[in-house]
Amino acid sequence: MKAEYKERLPQWYKDDKKYDLILTDDIDSLLSCAILQKVKGWDIEYVMLFKADKEKNFDYMGITSNATNEAVGIDLALQHGKCFDNHLSRLDELDPVNEECINLNFINDVTRKNYFKKYNLSTVLLLWGLYDLPIPESEEGKMILLAIDGTFSSHFSKYQNDRDMNRFYMCEVLGLEELYQCQLRHKQYEFDDIKKKYKLNNKIRVHKGKLQTDIDLLGINLELIDTDIWCELPKKAFQLHKVFRDIQMPLSYNTTKLSDITKNPYSVALTGRDFICYSEEIPESEVKQWYTQMKKEKE
Repeated sequence: MKAEYKERLPQWYKDDKKYDLILTDDIDSLLSCAILQKVKGWDIEYVMLFKADKEKNFDYMGITSNATNEAVGIDLALQHGKCFDNHLSRLDELDPVNEECINLNFINDVTRKNYFKKYNLSTVLLLWGLYDLPIPESEEGKMILLAIDGTFSSHFSKYQNDRDMNRFYMCEVLGLEELYQCQLRHKQYEFDDIKKKYKLNNKIRVHKGKLQTDIDLLGINLELIDTDIWCELPKKAFQLHKVFRDIQMPLSYNTTKLSDITKNPYSVALTGRDFICYSEEIPESEVKQWYTQMKKEKE
């Protein structure tokens, strides 16, 4: 990452102290956690699984018995607290900024109003550039990094602005010109094939407290082996910690402030210019009822 951008980020990413990582439910978060485990020695002690119930109305947070340090969200748009994230979560410049969130949208003052200037790459690439990691030697390894979270899609977009932002963030901000050149060497269908081959769209799930996935982690690791990053699910068990109501809704043109929608969100992400997803923690009194219902659904 270029020095001028590093200097504008919250500087806690340089800390020598130990943090616990909050993994979310996809490869962008898992590989990002692998980067931080290698570079900083931070371990996954929490997991946030979105739409964990049968009706997809609730998010599940699990915790291990080793969670003793301050938590850091990974690919998780926290409204408060430390996190690395690539989502857009402000409707306009009056919405609050999470001062501990490492997100290029915040330092570039991107909101819904200038939506098409948003960072359109993955959290993995944010960390790859931030910690100046080596680019994989294999072409397929490069393509995997570009396929995670659909980074390549903005390069192949029919809209010039999407293509411009792809190049801007990859080359002018993160210093990943070599990956940008990889995009130029391939067709869009080739990246789609990479996504299918390694099952990059598959999710992480929990069964009896243990995490599972169909993502081809071994295949990914073999292509990234020269980078010294090894991606794997934690083997430790997770217990139910918190439950969140998962809310998705379209945004009207007149909705200009986040506070008009929700008063105390845990995480917020605009998944389109006119669509928002956010999570609100449910009271502890409701958690037992939710957990009982979940168990019935699985019986």
